[in-house]
Amino acid sequence: MHLDFGIIANSLPYLWKGFQYTVQLTVTAALGGLFFGTLLALARLSPIKWLSTFAGGYVDLMRSIPLVLVIFWFFFLMPEILQWATRAERPVQIGAERTAII
Repeated sequence: MHLDFGIIANSLPYLWKGFQYTVQLTVTAALGGLFFGTLLALARLSPIKWLSTFAGGYVDLMRSIPLVLVIFWFFFLMPEILQWATRAERPVQIGAERTAII
């Protein structure tokens, strides 16, 4: 049996681009989640009753929904509603988790 490892060498530029894109998405999601999480945590601690209730309800709702469902909503539903595609599903989920932590 002869294995052709040259295919792997030829694929390295594509793998590198995919790795860079993955790191970019991860950093964007982490920073977006931290930003949203901090804002929601401040809203949850707010003395304004409706703001605190809204933030608490959002956090409870987003933490109770599986991440796969949130990704499906953003991928399939949001383009229909807003007429544009987005990859912003992770900051939404991470924001709710960070709010609970903060």
